[in-house]
Amino acid sequence: MNTSTTLRLAVLSVVVALAATAADQGYSRFARQKELARQAESAERLGKYAAAARAYRKSALQASDNRTRAALLLRQAECHQQARDPHEAYAAYKKLLEAYPLYVPYDRVLPRLRQLAGDFERGVGSWFGIGNRTQAIAVYETILQETPVGSGAMQDSLQLGALLQATGRSAEAVPVYREALRRFPGDPLAGSLRLELGRLLAEDSRSGDGDGRVARQAVRELDGFMQAHPDDPRSRDAQALIDLMGERRAEGLYQLGQFYLRPAHRREPAARRYLADASRVYPGTVAAAQAEALLASLGPAPVSPEEPPAAVAEAPAAAVEAVAVPAAVEAAAPAEATRAPRRLLQGLLPRRGDSDGKPRTFRSLKEREDVNKWLLPLGDVNDLEPAGGAQ
Repeated sequence: MNTSTTLRLAVLSVVVALAATAADQGYSRFARQKELARQAESAERLGKYAAAARAYRKSALQASDNRTRAALLLRQAECHQQARDPHEAYAAYKKLLEAYPLYVPYDRVLPRLRQLAGDFERGVGSWFGIGNRTQAIAVYETILQETPVGSGAMQDSLQLGALLQATGRSAEAVPVYREALRRFPGDPLAGSLRLELGRLLAEDSRSGDGDGRVARQAVRELDGFMQAHPDDPRSRDAQALIDLMGERRAEGLYQLGQFYLRPAHRREPAARRYLADASRVYPGTVAAAQAEALLASLGPAPVSPEEPPAAVAEAPAAAVEAVAVPAAVEAAAPAEATRAPRRLLQGLLPRRGDSDGKPRTFRSLKEREDVNKWLLPLGDVNDLEPAGGAQ
């Protein structure tokens, strides 16, 4: 047997040994995973949920495929929830949704997550039963982020918006409601969500809404709710809220009109415009009646320079008639009244009446001015030295 054959046999023996070792390790790992899973199931049946959760976690580490890992991770999360440990349960659910989305039974996970959010809000598993709305918000955000079109997404959006408003984060609830309406416009809960959005915008319009943009958005949402649900008892509340915002907006315009009538800020055209808008856009409000009374007390509006009176406005028609007057009539009129003054070049062009039908003549420069005064005697020029002084 030569050297090359011996080397080949040695390499083959090593490969076989490694394969056998890997197979033994794989079998032992599989056996270990199965043993841990049996221990976890036994502890779960006995009500020892904390121990069962630890065993499920160890079993998932020994699993060889993602499907098995996802199933064991779900059992671990459920055992943590049964052990009243919502923080560990939420961490396991979140890892399951993010790492193994293809193997998540959503119809089983989503109800558990909603229950978990309620546990956080009620203070389950916390010291002295103090609720943790911030953590409940995080759970609902995870639900909507990982399952944005899942069953019950509209209700989840309502719950999330209510929690955000309860924690003083109303501005964050507005995009949540709008996104839900965009995704599920025909959902049975869309009307309730639209009403909540209108109420939230109406509350936000009370401050920092100088141009009325937020108030107009609130009116649009509330009006959409009333049109979709005319028989709903809440429609009366929506109409009352619309009327209240109209009163607020009219009052704001009326106050602006008063402001521009003060001596220090006197701008009567601006004041008239704001008062007229209050009366025209929000009729029937108290501020509209006050604006009308204040406008009446100001009297008729003065004519601005940009808007000439009626006599001036008819000037173009008179000018058109003047163009049609015969030339003989025009010649009969005085020259000063019919001819515009013509700018003449001083001394170069003769006046029109001086020619008497003769050809026009032009005076030369020498005739008009004494040019000799600008000329130096030739002798004086020759007497100059290079340095500029006289000899």
